Amino acid sequence: MTSPDPQAQVQELRRQLQALLDAAHANERKLDRFDALERRLMAVSSMEELVNLLLVDCRDDFGLDAAELWLLDPEEELRRALPALPMVKAPRLLDGHAPLKDLFGAARTTRLIGPGPDAPLLARAFEPAAGVRSAALLPLIRQGLLIGSLHLGSRDPERYDAASGTKFLDRLAAIAAIAIESMLNRERLRRAGMTDGLTGVHNRRYFDHRSLIEFSQAVRHRYPLACLFLDIDHFKAINDSHGHPAGDEVLRQVGGLILRSLRTGDLAARYGGEEFVVLLPRTDLAGAREVAERIRLMVQDATFVTPEGGTVSATLSVGLAMLPAEATRFADLLSAADRALYEAKRGGRNRTLATADLSAATAAAS
Repeated sequence: MTSPDPQAQVQELRRQLQALLDAAHANERKLDRFDALERRLMAVSSMEELVNLLLVDCRDDFGLDAAELWLLDPEEELRRALPALPMVKAPRLLDGHAPLKDLFGAARTTRLIGPGPDAPLLARAFEPAAGVRSAALLPLIRQGLLIGSLHLGSRDPERYDAASGTKFLDRLAAIAAIAIESMLNRERLRRAGMTDGLTGVHNRRYFDHRSLIEFSQAVRHRYPLACLFLDIDHFKAINDSHGHPAGDEVLRQVGGLILRSLRTGDLAARYGGEEFVVLLPRTDLAGAREVAERIRLMVQDATFVTPEGGTVSATLSVGLAMLPAEATRFADLLSAADRALYEAKRGGRNRTLATADLSAATAAAS
């Protein structure tokens, strides 16, 4: 029997020691990167910065090929906040838990996925063009609730081995969930100061501030600005017949229909009681009339569900005014739209009337 070569044994031990040192140094570098990322996550000051950090910086810092962020948004808080933000990549907003349950099931723990039985999940977690062949799927959990998921993907099929540990990834998920919850709470506080609590549209104070900015921009750059005044017809009768909770529910749902009818950059606000006001920058008379009619018909065709489970119908009257070329005060545009609304209600309600229609009728009568 041949005795082991002592020199070969020493070389093998040295090789193993070097491999352990290399692994230790690699883990140390990885820990440093995770630590730096966590510090940045805890210091973010806006939702824009947070999303870009998770989807762009995280991907670059860790040499990933793809990163996706899914966030649960059943009340559409993020849908209202994110479109106005200049983000390189936006998160996917979920109406319900089904896509998250599809990824995590009941376990709600970090999943490392590569080629194998779970590979079909990669097609659901990433865009096909990303070419991801292995991934880490991180559940984002706060106070026991699954609020979203962060997906880190690589074209290397061995990058995320199911047998590897997830300690660093679990910690990253926990920190990211805390940062997201913090930003959501900050956004809620910010919106509370400028949003009508019942309907979800902006409040009168915010409208008074923003409308002057839109007015000055339209005057300076000479682009059209349309104003709509919308009033729910016979709203007092709805309250008297069905109760104030039913009236509040009609207001809330009408506010949602108005918001869904507008573009990013348009402005909607609850002006008072059952009145709403909408500003449409860079919109001509035909375009503004189209928006007004779309909102009016949506309200007319809707069935509003009351808190008791009953239903009630409602209609809108709309006054429309365009900013005159010689305008010097925003109040004049608002007054013109209000005057058109009055005439729309006086003429039978559930209709859109523009100041241009009034001028044409006056000219025809004379």
